[in-house]
Amino acid sequence: MVLKPRISLGCDRQKFTNCDRCILNLVRQHLIQGDKNASTFNQEQQILTQIKQVFDRLGAIIVTTEGQVQFMTQRGEQLLNQYFSQYALQSLPESLQYWFKHQILLLKSESEVLSPCLPLHIEQARKQLLVRLICSDLIENQYLVLLEERELQSFSISSLELIGLTKREAEVLFWVAKDKSNAAIAKVLGCSTGTVRKHLEHIHGKLGVQTRTAAVMVALEKLGLLKGSFVAISS
Repeated sequence: MVLKPRISLGCDRQKFTNCDRCILNLVRQHLIQGDKNASTFNQEQQILTQIKQVFDRLGAIIVTTEGQVQFMTQRGEQLLNQYFSQYALQSLPESLQYWFKHQILLLKSESEVLSPCLPLHIEQARKQLLVRLICSDLIENQYLVLLEERELQSFSISSLELIGLTKREAEVLFWVAKDKSNAAIAKVLGCSTGTVRKHLEHIHGKLGVQTRTAAVMVALEKLGLLKGSFVAISS
């Protein structure tokens, strides 16, 4: 059964903590689209529990415009300690502060319609930390920073299929990345050079590129394999 609750934080009967209220206010516009009359206290408690579980798994930090930490989950603290050097618990790490403040400046310079914030990608020991900034118009001067750790993809045929290519297209692009000519790829795959060219056309269309080199670069970017400590790309 799909619940369509209304999260209301103004009722005295609800025993939410300040932290609970803050979390609910920050995310409710992303979660609640249903009937306003279907809300109950138990349903709100269930939603709050589910939200906290997601936050604990990803790592969540509530931050003021000035970069001061108001709340942090245990997973969030663990990921910060893992990917950043020593820092004060009351504020974000210095390098993360730069990214956060730059995103805030971009938001303030935009028009009334807010554009999505670009996530931050940080690589370490074959893993990647994905940092997202979620904006809310419900609590003034507070933002939600979500941290998620992922395993880095390898450049393989199976991983290329994950970015939307068919198995044959993935095989073609894999060998293109190995600097094989169309004729050499055709020989490896047991098909004609015309078929290889047709697969390349489809690959270019799916990745939005015009050349073989660009196709490889975009695939590397989508897999998070471009070199560099900090790579900001759109998701």
